[in-house]
Amino acid sequence: MAEFHHQDKAGAGAHSGGAPHAHILVVDDNDDVRQMMAVALHTQGYSVEEAADASEALRHLQNGSFDVVLTDYELPDKTGATMLKEATTSGLLGNATALIVTAHTAPEDVEGFDVIQKPINLDHLMAQVQGVLKSSATSFSPAAVADAGTAAADIVLYVAAGSAASATARRSMESILRQFVGCPIRYTVCDVAEDAASAEEDQIVFAPTLVKRSPGPRTWVLGDLADAAVVVDLLKMCGMKPST
Repeated sequence: MAEFHHQDKAGAGAHSGGAPHAHILVVDDNDDVRQMMAVALHTQGYSVEEAADASEALRHLQNGSFDVVLTDYELPDKTGATMLKEATTSGLLGNATALIVTAHTAPEDVEGFDVIQKPINLDHLMAQVQGVLKSSATSFSPAAVADAGTAAADIVLYVAAGSAASATARRSMESILRQFVGCPIRYTVCDVAEDAASAEEDQIVFAPTLVKRSPGPRTWVLGDLADAAVVVDLLKMCGMKPST
């Protein structure tokens, strides 16, 4: 059966079933608590960014793609739940799983989010993070399925670290590729700074850029890929049929 393969050479935002390189945002105004959680996650091999309030968290979400957002409920400027809902409405949360940490027994507006009760047990927290990552990988498992040799289409997304357009392009591609689960597509994400040789080979002068390497001819799509129809049509031209 045809399958879908994903390789993320850029690192951030790669679902790996709870393995290292998952990208996590930790939001808490208490420096000691935030750093404790960040260090614990780092020791598990995760890539971690920190924010002290909701506004800073939204800036992180605007500039990057995350697998998990772990936020305190009581933040200085608004609740973690409000922040997450704003991020969802504006499309910044992407495919990230949100976890809210709180001492409240009945916090408001947390419907749809997983809640972790304080005091925090780090062992339980690590297990829950690993669990949600495995669940995400099961629902969209690009890293777990196909051998690259089975791919009939080879596409590469070139991104730049810290670029909001690149983060949008990554989210757009993940959303688009969900329509083609089961198709023999090899999808790779490359950072132009870290993969200069690949970028030179594909004649990349701008990030984000999506390159269809095969089947030929080589094709380039520039920009944040917000116009999903362009990419969908490109994959259909490669013989891929949407599954949804």
